[in-house]
Amino acid sequence: MRAPFRGRRIFSACSLALALLAGCQSGSAPEALGSAAQESKAAAADVSTTVGSGGAHVDLFIDRSMPGSADDYRDGAALAAKELGAGKLALSVHDLRTGAGDLVGEVRKAAAGGSRFFIGPPSLSGAVAAGASGSAMVLLASEPSAGGGAIVSDEIDELVEVAAYAAGAGRKDIMAVASRHLSDAETQRLRSGLKKAGANLLDIVIDPSSPAGKKSLAKLGSVQAVMLIGADAPKVIAPILRQGGALPADVPFLGTATWPASSYAEPALEGAMLALIDQTRLKRISTRFQTAYGRPLSLDAAYAFDAVAVAAGVVRAKGEQGLNADALRSASGFAGATGVFRFDAQGRVERRFAIYRLTRGKPSLLDAAPAGF
Repeated sequence: MRAPFRGRRIFSACSLALALLAGCQSGSAPEALGSAAQESKAAAADVSTTVGSGGAHVDLFIDRSMPGSADDYRDGAALAAKELGAGKLALSVHDLRTGAGDLVGEVRKAAAGGSRFFIGPPSLSGAVAAGASGSAMVLLASEPSAGGGAIVSDEIDELVEVAAYAAGAGRKDIMAVASRHLSDAETQRLRSGLKKAGANLLDIVIDPSSPAGKKSLAKLGSVQAVMLIGADAPKVIAPILRQGGALPADVPFLGTATWPASSYAEPALEGAMLALIDQTRLKRISTRFQTAYGRPLSLDAAYAFDAVAVAAGVVRAKGEQGLNADALRSASGFAGATGVFRFDAQGRVERRFAIYRLTRGKPSLLDAAPAGF
């Protein structure tokens, strides 16, 4: 039971109807979004495609700001509309990758047609404020904006989660060592998050080779866990910290999905604890996504799936009229491909992560993601 390890978390029954994946499986393989002709047309001009014919209108905008993920966002959202729509949703996908479309104009047009739920890149924030004020908005990003929610979790979110688990298990004295620069905002979030979790953040070391860094690392003998921040930290920093017994073998590293899987076999990481999106939940739709679109499910596609799952959950609980900005602030949250999540007062996502332990180079489940808040 997780409660003893996460004292900052108090679970309650969810009052909002969640778009739970286990109860939303399709009886047949979903069809890919759009035809070959539509894909060909998209290369020459902006296009709009609609999935579903329900009365609750949801609009997804993709553009050139998401060059490597636009197709995944599109297909993840389309799969959710088919799996979770229950005949009540109509998802319109606006492909603006040619740059010819007017985002504000398209938003105004969609709002005039009855749309009250918008999904898209950070630039969508200003367009919704100008053309559809008061509508619900989910950004495919980690930084929120006024009136909307940002659905992507970042490294700081995951670090706070795994540190909270470690602190709850008795490892409260934690040091952070980073291989990249942390912004002031990231540093503040990390400090406040660990304080809320009951952890004692001894220091944040950005440059271990500097005089200040070396002085901080002299405290390694008294720490109970070490957070490694940055994609190359597991291979570059972890072995150095273990050298000569500076960091005892029984003191674990704490990590996130930022760590590449290729680093898991690093001997210095044996016993490390990672906060990751629950892989069991992801598998619930990965097979259907593979069948529908002929490629593996990406995290981008999962985030877009979840953005539509928010709309589906609201409509189930409150009807079409419930699609508004206030609906995003449900304390009980939503459930989707990435597990259970909700948006705080600022619109930043709070997501339940599973905790994994690295054993012989492979992550094994240590504590499953909680089923609610």
